[in-house]
Amino acid sequence: MWDTARSRTSENRYQPRIGRAFELEDAHLIDARSRGFLVRAITFGAGAAVAITGTYGLVTGSYIAAEVVWAVAGPMLGAVTTHYFGSAGKDVR
Repeated sequence: MWDTARSRTSENRYQPRIGRAFELEDAHLIDARSRGFLVRAITFGAGAAVAITGTYGLVTGSYIAAEVVWAVAGPMLGAVTTHYFGSAGKDVR
């Protein structure tokens, strides 16, 4: 059941034994791609949710669903918009 023949001090217990080493030079590209994917997913998802509930509100005359979705999606869209179009890091004097 347990491999007791192997010395615990000579080998790292969680050391991977297959595959190749991860190239750390590409880590910034992976980080940028991940952030880009998340921004697009949040933007399109929140925009679609607001558009769908807005259309539902136009059809039914009740905008409660649109208000609830906007209460959740609005801050997300505002954070993305502020990050990309805000004055952070710019000299605005």
